[in-house]
Amino acid sequence: MPSSTEQYDESEQHQILKIFTKMLSAVTADGGRKRAAGEKPSWKVDPSHEAAIFSHISAWKHGVKADEDSGQHPLVNGAWRMLAVAWQETRDLEGLI
Repeated sequence: MPSSTEQYDESEQHQILKIFTKMLSAVTADGGRKRAAGEKPSWKVDPSHEAAIFSHISAWKHGVKADEDSGQHPLVNGAWRMLAVAWQETRDLEGLI
């Protein structure tokens, strides 16, 4: 296993983040439309993230390949929700926005 001081292929990291950012952007836009319409609370305080994670995993396990609202794979929606929970639980500790 490489140590934290060893070099890595930075271009690979940029490629991964570019791809993942594009995937997460579609989910973020869908949620933004719903929040703007008053259908959802702010993601920062939304208490439904955990339940939605399991809902998206269940959809995937039942063969769904594209979320009907965002158009993304349900696991991308689940990953977005997981990141939201992580932010909610660590924002005070990490000094995150």
